[in-house]
Amino acid sequence: MGKMVKCMIKGVNKRVVEITSVDNEYFEKAVLYLKTEKSDASVSSIEAAAREYLGKIVPVKRYEPVPWTVKLGIAAAIIFVLLLGMYITVMI
Repeated sequence: MGKMVKCMIKGVNKRVVEITSVDNEYFEKAVLYLKTEKSDASVSSIEAAAREYLGKIVPVKRYEPVPWTVKLGIAAAIIFVLLLGMYITVMI
């Protein structure tokens, strides 16, 4: 995780932790809302908890299925190569 943590008061009773350097290829920053009962905790303990929590989050890469046209093209190419091989063997 990055080194920059900024806490600010938002609204009447909400504290927000904004981590502006998350060292992640997908995300620029993270915003976490503190629970009301934990809003009086020290900044260092909030920072440590935020970094620990964010360290557990891993982006999930989605599996993109291969289109049926690509599968059909590959199957056709394999069949063509097999038939060509059989034709060459018979002709020799």
